Amino acid sequence: MDIRHLRYFVAIIDNDFNLSRTSQNLYISQPALSMMVNEFETKENIQLFKRTQGKIVGLTYVGENYYRDAKEVIKKYNQMNLNLHNSVKDITGEIIIGIPPLILSTLFSDVMPQLILNNPTIKFTIREQGAYVLKSELLLEKINFAVLLYPERISKNIIDSFVIHSSELALFCSSENELAQQELVTWQDLHHKKMAIFDNTFMIHHQLIDIFERQNVYPNIILKSSSWDFLLNSVKINRELITILPYPIASQYNSEKFKCIKIKNPLPWIVTLCRLKQNNSFGMEDFIFDSLLNSFKPDKV
Repeated sequence: MDIRHLRYFVAIIDNDFNLSRTSQNLYISQPALSMMVNEFETKENIQLFKRTQGKIVGLTYVGENYYRDAKEVIKKYNQMNLNLHNSVKDITGEIIIGIPPLILSTLFSDVMPQLILNNPTIKFTIREQGAYVLKSELLLEKINFAVLLYPERISKNIIDSFVIHSSELALFCSSENELAQQELVTWQDLHHKKMAIFDNTFMIHHQLIDIFERQNVYPNIILKSSSWDFLLNSVKINRELITILPYPIASQYNSEKFKCIKIKNPLPWIVTLCRLKQNNSFGMEDFIFDSLLNSFKPDKV
């Protein structure tokens, strides 16, 4: 029997074996109640009730033992649910989460407000920095969790890392830019082009510099910024300027003034939620970390 059937079984006894009254109290039909009892006895090859002319009149010896056990199970089940909700209410403390501004805007705009509202006894602090800086903050234990880009280049013996979003980087430019008519660009198409990119506090900056060197491509980087919306607005109003940002921005901030173009053999944009491995994990941190993961469909990496 599951917990619902156990309640039915106990209710029959508590109602002096009156199936009619029991079914009314439980808001189920009497035939359904009788069928439940008969099916259980048949399946387990055991008799719980004494019967006279097919009518339940009492408990067998086995039934009496089962009744005592059922009441104990129901009591523990009720206490378990009470503890579950009380444990959530009792969680207090402070959590510092490092999230790059771009990722905060594109992936966490719904998640974080809901998490904060659901946990009013916890003080949340969101540290908005580039992933390159947040990696150091996490290793120095200045923040509890960090949203980084994969590969984080941190030993898996040190951190737990879960992928929460996978996409790629793409080219953004003015609709009047000479590349705007292309459906696909190569890294070589960016050679000597005027470009605005994230500054060196962002992991994307280091990924781009690395691939430019590997591809023997040398764009004319005239602007660096920590603000993704400033980068995007810059290319919208300057037709000679291009930038490279995560592809999801195109759908979330659609505009006729800029064009998003995919890159052949693009750099992946894989977002991970990370924390330091802990031998003696603190309950509040576990609870919030699990709550964040449940907001996505994570894969451990």
